[in-house]
Amino acid sequence: MILKSVNRKWTFPTLGFLVVLASAQLASAAPVPISFTIDTTGGATGLTPISNASGNVGKYASGSWLTLGGSVSGSLSGISFSGSFSPQVAASGSFSTGNPGSLTSYLGGTLNATIDPTTGTIAFGGGSSADPSLYNGKFPEVAAAPVPLTPQAGGGASGAPGSGPADYGISMKVTALSIFTAATGTGAVRNSAFDVTGAAVPLSGAPGNQTFVTNNNLALTITAGDFDYNLKGGTPLGITVPDIIGTTSLVGAPAAVTTGGVGTLTSTVVDPVRQIYNYMISIPVKSTINETITSGTTTINATITVTGTIAGYANNVQVPEPGSLALAGIAGVVGLIPLVRRYRSRSNA
Repeated sequence: MILKSVNRKWTFPTLGFLVVLASAQLASAAPVPISFTIDTTGGATGLTPISNASGNVGKYASGSWLTLGGSVSGSLSGISFSGSFSPQVAASGSFSTGNPGSLTSYLGGTLNATIDPTTGTIAFGGGSSADPSLYNGKFPEVAAAPVPLTPQAGGGASGAPGSGPADYGISMKVTALSIFTAATGTGAVRNSAFDVTGAAVPLSGAPGNQTFVTNNNLALTITAGDFDYNLKGGTPLGITVPDIIGTTSLVGAPAAVTTGGVGTLTSTVVDPVRQIYNYMISIPVKSTINETITSGTTTINATITVTGTIAGYANNVQVPEPGSLALAGIAGVVGLIPLVRRYRSRSNA
């Protein structure tokens, strides 16, 4: 067998083809997943005052928080009853000591998002964990031990609700015909966590200061948490309402669409050559979650509203721009020209 060596000559038309090929393949930048650290106090993302009172602005703030609201309703023996949530601990005292009330909790954890430089979009694929902190009667800038909230885990017993640390504390008074007391008591949310999910939505504005519409695009999901409750029944209109005591898991509650409005995504350049940035994100939250409370044959429907803001930051993130990748590819191919010339001259020798 005779082996023949073949000298392949690369011509400039071939190089032109390689340049076009490199441009086509590299013009699209891959989506970049980013794990944002949720900013509890707002120090990393810019302070956002909790209170709008002129004397309070800037004194206490939070980057991320969720506040619960809502109501309960049901019927017994043909009589309808309902009631609204209120905090177990009223927001009282001077602002210097700070007491935001037990319906507000401040968030830590992570928020996952994916930026696609090619399509100019941001998506939330899940896996986030926005974790409410234990209520301590203070704003997050002030360290303090948790304040026990009622009832205890599991709901306690009739006449003995007990207490313990919790993320949220709810006071409930249920009335029939808006006058007659049907039941009174408390509820507590413990070990809760939230996720944010949503398909890709367009980023608007110039790079570095962009916005995206969250309204009906994102969903808030409860991924962990229990709701403990202890309501003492009354006798409205001669009807005996039994005690409603127990606990229910909040996991599996339908994901509530967020109607908060517009989120923001800002960035600052750390390294322009390697295209490394520091990012900040802020998402307004306004959602409604429906849950059912049962005890024996008595059922109460709870409508829980969740409002607040989730803000986070991510540093030293590399997000290449599609155009820069194409230029880099072209430059790399063009850089082969001297080598090709040298190869051809040796082949012709």
